[in-house]
Amino acid sequence: MSMYSHPVRSLSAQPFEVPLAPVTTTLLTGASSGIGLEMARLLAARGHRLVLVSRGADRLHAVAESLQQAHGCEVFPLAIDLSEPGASQRLFDETCRLRLDIDMLVNNAGFGMVEEHVAIDPERLQRMLQLNIVAVAELCHRFGAQMKHRGSGRILNIASAAAYQPTPYFGAYGASKAFVLNFSEALAKEMEDFGVSVSCLSPGPTATAFFDEVDPRRIAGGHHFGVASRADPGAVARAGIELMLSGGMSRVVGLGNQVLVFANRFAPRAMVAALSERLLRPLDPERKPA
Repeated sequence: MSMYSHPVRSLSAQPFEVPLAPVTTTLLTGASSGIGLEMARLLAARGHRLVLVSRGADRLHAVAESLQQAHGCEVFPLAIDLSEPGASQRLFDETCRLRLDIDMLVNNAGFGMVEEHVAIDPERLQRMLQLNIVAVAELCHRFGAQMKHRGSGRILNIASAAAYQPTPYFGAYGASKAFVLNFSEALAKEMEDFGVSVSCLSPGPTATAFFDEVDPRRIAGGHHFGVASRADPGAVARAGIELMLSGGMSRVVGLGNQVLVFANRFAPRAMVAALSERLLRPLDPERKPA
């Protein structure tokens, strides 16, 4: 990591160099909107050097420019689609080319589909699993190895409250987040003796672009994913940054989500699955109200 210094006058009026504290470099995926964007704003305000990753180049560069203007921080926008095989290696190679040592890694990118599993487009399913599971494991592997070698670093992976129970009509997504949760907690124990903390944040439904591709009529009204039930992305982002900086292992965001997760521990799995099915079944937009 590069060091910066500035001249300071001594009592004898002779200038000398006083080293400043090194700038923290944080890599954040899914950084152009939603929770990722809110995290980028919080970290920029703290003076972090940011490596922002998202697939949309125009939006990403606009975000980078706004953060630089607002906070005067260095921002490196990297337009890479992590749902593509091999993208994690390309991202790692690009940070090496830029000679950036990543102090903190935030794996925030991810997406899901509210649909019967057998009705999902197979290519889209593959891309979701590549992004939600494979990319997370690969980036933790590559950047985690560097952190372990240096003896310092922090990793934050974003899972979901869906990780704690079966999620019919959201099955593959929930299972992918169960992977992130269990993987993160296991990695945390592997890395804790090497100066590296690994944290996992599990939010519930959040007011982001996550649901933009879902027919709003299918999750309207009192549906579990309805607009009224979605959390503020800024609040979720703050919870994530606090968890990462404190070195905590896991946190479920939101009292209601915490209660559901706690209650699931004591209910039979079949009962939990049945309740989840009732909560998550998409509404029929063609069905007329009685």
